[in-house]
Amino acid sequence: MAKAEGSSGKPVAGKPGPMVEGEVVDLLPNATVTVKAGGRIVLAHFAGAASGANFVRLRPGDRVKVAVSPHDPGRGRVVELLKG
Repeated sequence: MAKAEGSSGKPVAGKPGPMVEGEVVDLLPNATVTVKAGGRIVLAHFAGAASGANFVRLRPGDRVKVAVSPHDPGRGRVVELLKG
Protein backbone atom coordinates (compact mmCIF):
# COMPACT_ATOMS: atom_id res chain seq x y z
CA MET A 1 0.00 0.00 0.00
CA ALA A 2 1.44 3.36 -1.03
CA LYS A 3 1.72 6.36 1.26
CA ALA A 4 -1.14 8.85 1.14
CA GLU A 5 0.27 11.96 -0.49
CA GLY A 6 -1.16 15.24 -1.70
CA SER A 7 -0.31 17.01 -4.95
CA SER A 8 2.79 18.51 -3.32
CA GLY A 9 4.14 15.04 -2.46
CA LYS A 10 3.76 15.58 1.29
CA PRO A 11 1.73 13.18 3.49
CA VAL A 12 -1.92 14.18 3.89
CA ALA A 13 -3.34 14.46 7.41
CA GLY A 14 -6.19 12.08 8.17
CA LYS A 15 -5.09 9.47 5.63
CA PRO A 16 -3.77 6.19 7.05
CA GLY A 17 -0.14 5.29 6.53
CA PRO A 18 1.13 1.90 5.45
CA MET A 19 -0.30 -1.15 7.23
CA VAL A 20 2.14 -3.64 8.76
CA GLU A 21 1.65 -6.84 10.74
CA GLY A 22 3.59 -7.35 13.93
CA GLU A 23 3.72 -8.89 17.37
CA VAL A 24 3.00 -7.16 20.68
CA VAL A 25 6.22 -7.01 22.70
CA ASP A 26 5.27 -4.94 25.75
CA LEU A 27 2.20 -3.33 27.33
CA LEU A 28 2.57 0.31 28.41
CA PRO A 29 0.27 2.70 30.32
CA ASN A 30 -2.65 4.52 28.64
CA ALA A 31 -3.55 1.71 26.19
CA THR A 32 -0.18 1.94 24.46
CA VAL A 33 1.78 -1.08 23.28
CA THR A 34 5.18 -1.74 21.77
CA VAL A 35 4.94 -3.75 18.54
CA LYS A 36 7.78 -5.44 16.67
CA ALA A 37 6.85 -5.08 13.00
CA GLY A 38 9.02 -5.56 9.96
CA GLY A 39 12.27 -5.66 11.93
CA ARG A 40 11.58 -2.38 13.75
CA ILE A 41 9.84 -1.34 16.96
CA VAL A 42 6.64 0.73 16.67
CA LEU A 43 4.98 2.49 19.61
CA ALA A 44 1.24 2.06 18.97
CA HIS A 45 -2.05 3.00 20.61
CA PHE A 46 -5.53 1.61 19.99
CA ALA A 47 -7.64 3.04 17.18
CA GLY A 48 -10.68 5.03 18.37
CA ALA A 49 -13.38 2.35 17.98
CA ALA A 50 -11.17 -0.43 19.32
CA SER A 51 -10.51 1.30 22.64
CA GLY A 52 -14.09 2.24 23.54
CA ALA A 53 -17.22 0.25 22.69
CA ASN A 54 -15.56 -2.98 21.59
CA PHE A 55 -13.04 -3.66 24.32
CA VAL A 56 -9.94 -5.50 23.10
CA ARG A 57 -7.38 -6.90 25.53
CA LEU A 58 -3.91 -7.38 24.11
CA ARG A 59 -1.16 -9.49 25.64
CA PRO A 60 2.51 -9.87 24.74
CA GLY A 61 2.79 -12.29 21.83
CA ASP A 62 -0.51 -11.29 20.15
CA ARG A 63 -0.35 -10.61 16.40
CA VAL A 64 -1.80 -7.24 15.35
CA LYS A 65 -2.15 -5.07 12.27
CA VAL A 66 -0.75 -1.54 12.74
CA ALA A 67 -1.30 1.59 10.64
CA VAL A 68 2.07 3.35 10.77
CA SER A 69 2.05 7.15 10.91
CA PRO A 70 3.24 8.79 7.68
CA HIS A 71 4.90 11.53 9.74
CA ASP A 72 6.73 9.34 12.28
CA PRO A 73 7.47 5.72 11.30
CA GLY A 74 8.10 4.87 14.96
CA ARG A 75 4.44 5.52 15.92
CA GLY A 76 1.17 3.97 14.84
CA ARG A 77 -2.34 2.74 15.65
CA VAL A 78 -3.45 -0.83 16.31
CA VAL A 79 -6.35 -1.34 13.90
CA GLU A 80 -6.90 -5.10 14.10
CA LEU A 81 -6.15 -8.10 16.31
CA LEU A 82 -5.14 -11.02 14.07
CA LYS A 83 -6.11 -14.61 14.78
CA GLY A 84 -3.44 -17.20 15.48
